[in-house]
Amino acid sequence: MKQLVCLFGFLLIGNLTIAQVIPDDQRVNWSLAIENHHFVIPDQEINVKDFGAIGNGIINDQPAIQSALNSLNGRLGMVYLPTGNYLLTSPITLTDSVLLKGNTSDSTTLLFQFGQQAINCVDIQKGQNTNFVPITDGFEKGSSWIQVNNPSTFSSGQTIEIRQQNGDWDVVPISWADYSVGQITRIASINSNKLYLESPLRIDYSPDLNPEVRPIQPITNVGVECLKIKRTDAPTEGAGSNISFSYAANCVVRGVESDSSVGSHINVNASANLLIDGCYIHHGYTYDGTGTRGYGVTFSMHSSECLVTNNIFKKLRHAMSVKTGSNGNILAYNYSIEPTRSEPIPDFSGDINLHGHFAYANLFEGNIVQNIIIDHYWGPSGPLNTFFRNRAELYGIFMTSSDLLMTNRQNFVGNEVTNTDFLYGLYFLTGEDHFEYGNNIRGNITPTGTSDLTDLSYYLQEKPYFWNATNWPSIGIPSPISSGTIPARQRYLLGATRTVCPQDSTITEEAVNQALGQIRIGPNPSKGNIWVTTPLSGEINFQMINLAGQKVYQTQMGSEANLPISFDIPNSVIPGLYLVLINQNQAQQQFKILITP
Repeated sequence: MKQLVCLFGFLLIGNLTIAQVIPDDQRVNWSLAIENHHFVIPDQEINVKDFGAIGNGIINDQPAIQSALNSLNGRLGMVYLPTGNYLLTSPITLTDSVLLKGNTSDSTTLLFQFGQQAINCVDIQKGQNTNFVPITDGFEKGSSWIQVNNPSTFSSGQTIEIRQQNGDWDVVPISWADYSVGQITRIASINSNKLYLESPLRIDYSPDLNPEVRPIQPITNVGVECLKIKRTDAPTEGAGSNISFSYAANCVVRGVESDSSVGSHINVNASANLLIDGCYIHHGYTYDGTGTRGYGVTFSMHSSECLVTNNIFKKLRHAMSVKTGSNGNILAYNYSIEPTRSEPIPDFSGDINLHGHFAYANLFEGNIVQNIIIDHYWGPSGPLNTFFRNRAELYGIFMTSSDLLMTNRQNFVGNEVTNTDFLYGLYFLTGEDHFEYGNNIRGNITPTGTSDLTDLSYYLQEKPYFWNATNWPSIGIPSPISSGTIPARQRYLLGATRTVCPQDSTITEEAVNQALGQIRIGPNPSKGNIWVTTPLSGEINFQMINLAGQKVYQTQMGSEANLPISFDIPNSVIPGLYLVLINQNQAQQQFKILITP
């Protein structure tokens, strides 16, 4: 098998060592969303047409596709859908360790036609029946352990769900939002009665609110890639998502076009370490918000450490929404246009939206959107939500007021508000104790005296793998207002394929890059012995980056023109797909290479 250790394709991600303007007590370690994600690419592949799928858009292919999925019976495998239009008149359910993959989002389409039933198209979920037990110690933000009376029901490596009762902040109570504050993580180790956590707590817990924990068994290593999902009918009431995650971990949605959902296009409940990357998510049937109607990606109920990046959103009520205690998630370098709602002023809807019920410590970085809105429909959001180097092009950044309780302690750093028309381009904050630094509001730096922003990212040390814009970061000072762009926006404006499908892991025997001449590396795949030839003599620097963006190996060596240099990769480099960077004469070229057992 080929293992992706952590997330797809980010360069040099790790613990940030540079100084940051946000005070320590006002932030968390968002890079854990990268470090703690693991996804295994299957070797085994089965074709839905071998199970009777037709792909003509007329015959119901749901039984054939579901049979192909079920045939794996929990084994790691990829279910492949060749070019075609696949009609489905009932949902499909994905099981552990399955990757559902099409040819491309332009050529493989799943057409869901449900006779106006309010149901999901693709279900990725697992029920839980374990009991919560009280937490007796380790309540503070930043604690790397919690204590229980009896750890016998827990084990190292196990996924756990932490929660507590709602506190005084819950000024708009409703039953489905009980126990909003919580976190999903894994147990790193157990010592006596202490459960040591893979990720520290991101908020203070209160003994008065009876914090508790339980082991869970999420559905894991499930993916949807390189296809289009289109809902072709809408119920008269109710909702239903195009993709629904519940109690899922280490799953991916990549290179998917999601067209015309009823509820959220991608709904994420009580899940952790998901990657939603390179997708095009657009249009709903209604935009009234009932049951998340008209939403793009929605996180709820303790969802933790997920990454939404390099996506395009269009004509949605809320492109990106976090609620009910979701925390530690990153929504970065996405492009959203044409926000739409059913109420008056139809474009005054938050592409980025915090909707109450105490979502906290989420990072919004490098997005270009129309409106960023923190409202109080369901009460306040939690602390430490961070808005860093985003651009709001229409109404701007706006927090609503509340007669009950405000949202406090948010971070606003390096954002741009660009629209100079009357009643547009707002920067209006309510609440208290916000941290503000270096925001460019219609050409004026806010607060004054904060024009020396050097922070580049709050989860990356180098530009992400998909970056093809001129500067990184491209938004916020010292760059002139409105001057920068992001790849998702460029992709949309080009008007061609708007998704990014991951590269097939099947690689030719040699990888060749023409930019420096005929540089070659091989064999590819390799069992650990690699040769490199370059057309130039001189020293070369060879680096291997895993698909989390972490540097796993580096060496320097002398080369003679067109003569192979052979060397062994150390055993510490586990099998998987890697990015290889070769530097010679101040030029850098990239390759992909597969290391096999």
